[in-house]
Amino acid sequence: MTKEMKKFLTEQDMELFNNLLNQRERLQDIIDQTEDDGFKVSPQGKNLLSESQQVNRDITVNMQRMLSRSKQQHQVSEAYSAASTTAINQMSWKR
Repeated sequence: MTKEMKKFLTEQDMELFNNLLNQRERLQDIIDQTEDDGFKVSPQGKNLLSESQQVNRDITVNMQRMLSRSKQQHQVSEAYSAASTTAINQMSWKR
């Protein structure tokens, strides 16, 4: 599920990403309530956990990049908005 989340984040399909995130949270609650920790401590379980943690780090990096780009785009938009407002205010309205 985590790998699919990364795929949809890369494709910037935030709706599917959020759906998978919610599903993963519900699944994690079920896993946490399970009393049998045998798989979690097995070599296969540890390997799967390690792999999932790496994908989670990749998702975090991608989300940070998206946030940074979004902030930059917002700042550019605000700068253009301020510049056009200033230009309009400086126009002479005499005919």
